[in-house]
Amino acid sequence: MTDILPYLERIRARFDEPEMRASFRGFARTIQFIFTDLSRNFTLNIAEDGAATLAEQTVPQPDIKVTTTSDTLAAILDRNLNPVHAYVTRKIKATGKMDDLLKLQKLL
Repeated sequence: MTDILPYLERIRARFDEPEMRASFRGFARTIQFIFTDLSRNFTLNIAEDGAATLAEQTVPQPDIKVTTTSDTLAAILDRNLNPVHAYVTRKIKATGKMDDLLKLQKLL
């Protein structure tokens, strides 16, 4: 089990970068992260202006839902695991509109 909060904060901090914020402008979405090994859920809310906030909470109908373990997400963000390989081998599951899921690749 990995302390996942620093990894999620790293994702959220990417929205502080001017280029990243600009590329997500107009992409107001809620992303729910469900960690099966931690029994903890986090929500990343992307605002219309491209800013993002992170909170430990569960929302009833997120735009995108990512289900995985803390170790898998940490390995992806540390570049020790290819995200496509993790998806194909069902180590990470993502549901939502395909266009939205493809846009999220910029965060990895």
